Amino acid sequence: MKSDEKLWEICMDIYREMYKKSEPSADFDELIESGETKKPMWFMNYELEEDKASQIVQKHFEKNKLRKFERRKVSMEVFLGCAPKTKNA
Repeated sequence: MKSDEKLWEICMDIYREMYKKSEPSADFDELIESGETKKPMWFMNYELEEDKASQIVQKHFEKNKLRKFERRKVSMEVFLGCAPKTKNA
């Protein structure tokens, strides 16, 4: 089983990829450094197709060989956290 710290790193990697592929594209680490992520509802300024978001999450699940419980934990954190808003293709 992965530690909470490792699961958090996976969440951050997912966010990085999501924002890289969002409209508009952004560097997630730069958003953090600039203070953008401290603004209310900042993530609503970015959109990502729902299918792409799911593919990114699934890819990281497989890459990190996450168990069912770990997948659920990461998925809830990402989608209830600061993931870009999703749109239909």
